[in-house]
Amino acid sequence: MPRSAQQTTLARPVIEEGIGLHTGSPAAVTLTPAEADSGIVIAVESGGEIPAHADWVVSTERATVLAGNGAEVRGVEHLLAALWAMGVDNARVVLRGPEVPACDGSARPWVDLIKRAGRRRLATPRTLYRIAEPIWVESNGSWAAVLPDERLNLGVAVDYPGSAAGAQALWMSLTGARFAAELAPARTFCLEREYQALLASGLAKGGSADNAFVVRPDGYSGELRFPDEVVRHKALDLVGDLALCGFRFIGQVIAVRPSHRLNVRLASALRERRSAGLRK
Repeated sequence: MPRSAQQTTLARPVIEEGIGLHTGSPAAVTLTPAEADSGIVIAVESGGEIPAHADWVVSTERATVLAGNGAEVRGVEHLLAALWAMGVDNARVVLRGPEVPACDGSARPWVDLIKRAGRRRLATPRTLYRIAEPIWVESNGSWAAVLPDERLNLGVAVDYPGSAAGAQALWMSLTGARFAAELAPARTFCLEREYQALLASGLAKGGSADNAFVVRPDGYSGELRFPDEVVRHKALDLVGDLALCGFRFIGQVIAVRPSHRLNVRLASALRERRSAGLRK
């Protein structure tokens, strides 16, 4: 992850259009520059604005949903992951539609969009927090922690018994370049046994082979981008949800069977610990 001494924003506005993965509705996002210390703010057509903080999360069912101030937005995790990992501290995200466009189901289009926009350094210093003591959360047999470390490192493990994915794990030092090459291209997926339940719940209306793949007991619905694309996508989601802590830190992040719910709990715990006094 870039360690510029100054905060950054985008150099110019850029636009991405598509459809929402779950609603199937047309959607568009315009990323625009923002002032120092404004963070990432999402504005919707109705006029409401939501800070990209864990305090504003209202749902974590198959996607991370933010709501408040007369606004609601679904599926922010891939975009936030790209902004955070690519070192963009401040940006205004203007959304048309109820959901962030799914694009190809990964964060790669957002990384490409950020590269097209370029980054601009601001005069205000960036604060980088160091994790001094372990932070731990758990939920339904899954757990995640942030431990002291000298860099931002990421370890993720998943297990899908009875499916082609099986058990997968990865460890990496999280930098902008490694995120762009090794995590951003990993696409959304679902287990075959979950697919009909998703449709019955009113979700995945925009899902297709263009933006997701299905994990079957004996294989996959299409060619994978990585042999371990499943765990890489879970790591991508983790980065996006952790961005909701609202600040930058260094430490060892470990997540076992992560979910949006667990990830957001960890982001909330980080926010609480910073309020209690994280080391800068």
